[in-house]
Amino acid sequence: MPHSHAGCQSPRDYFTEQLLTIFVCGGLGFVAIQLYRSDMLRHILAPQFHLPVLIGGIVVFVLVLLRAITVWREAGELVPVDSNDPTCRENHVHTASCNHLPGLPGAPNTDENLVDDHGHSHDMSWVFARMLILVFPITLYFLGIPNTGLSADAQRAALGNEVELQSSADLAQLAPTATVKSVEEKPDGTLVRVLQTDKGFQIREVTEKNKPPVYSVVAQAGIEMRFNDLTEAAFSEDKRRSYAGSTAILEGRFNPLSDKQFTLFRQKMTCCGQDSVMLKVRIISPQVVSRNYFDWVRVKGVIDFVKAPGAEERYVPVLRLQDVTDVTLIPKDQIKNEYEF
Repeated sequence: MPHSHAGCQSPRDYFTEQLLTIFVCGGLGFVAIQLYRSDMLRHILAPQFHLPVLIGGIVVFVLVLLRAITVWREAGELVPVDSNDPTCRENHVHTASCNHLPGLPGAPNTDENLVDDHGHSHDMSWVFARMLILVFPITLYFLGIPNTGLSADAQRAALGNEVELQSSADLAQLAPTATVKSVEEKPDGTLVRVLQTDKGFQIREVTEKNKPPVYSVVAQAGIEMRFNDLTEAAFSEDKRRSYAGSTAILEGRFNPLSDKQFTLFRQKMTCCGQDSVMLKVRIISPQVVSRNYFDWVRVKGVIDFVKAPGAEERYVPVLRLQDVTDVTLIPKDQIKNEYEF
């Protein structure tokens, strides 16, 4: 049955509960708006949910404002105790439905909803406990949280155990079946050949006198690509043929496997940070790469797809570097986003 709370608790407790609720809910609305304005939502939510968070924060703020006006008007209706009416409690809110006998069983015109606890308690200890829970996300915001994605250790664990790609990734294995595009002999006797491989990309073969040939890919200007595009292409023969030989530019985290091989990885967020999955591209360099785990780097290389070790039908997306200088460190303040969407 509908009832009013105005007579079932003291005015002090009633207005304390209402003011605490107004302040905490207003804080939640403020935090939702600020998370959107400061772009902190990118650490925990996919972009399609950012606008609903902003709208929700604004709606909460409007509701808080309306409730604050209502409570302010209720406070204005408080009147001094009537000394001629012994049943009127001090500072009781007088309304059209006031019976002046709240909580007195058997009294004339007593509202039964004011006699029992009508299914819940107004004990102030529970009010404060509830407020402590609601204020928790507000506290996190003022502590600057969230300010990053998963930790370096958590992402290392998500990467799992990776092994270095062996002979199937060696350019020398591709040279015998490649088509010669151009030949140049330098004055010192060095022979330079450009070869077109069956995989769609070109390699440069440099042979100095009395030395074995050295191979490197021939990269173009390159276009920025997404990890997800290469990951999906690895499962489609048509897409593998379409992408192979193109020059791609990727940004991600560095995970060393050997002196000349490393994994470039990034997380893909579909909904929120907890449902993110790891996207990985193998990078093969002709020279030693000196970077630290979890460095954020920009890589330019020629796209290739190599069969995964121990799997006949599964391919690994690979970027082959023309030179080690194609790996550049990105400062922390220039990292666009930890996640790919």
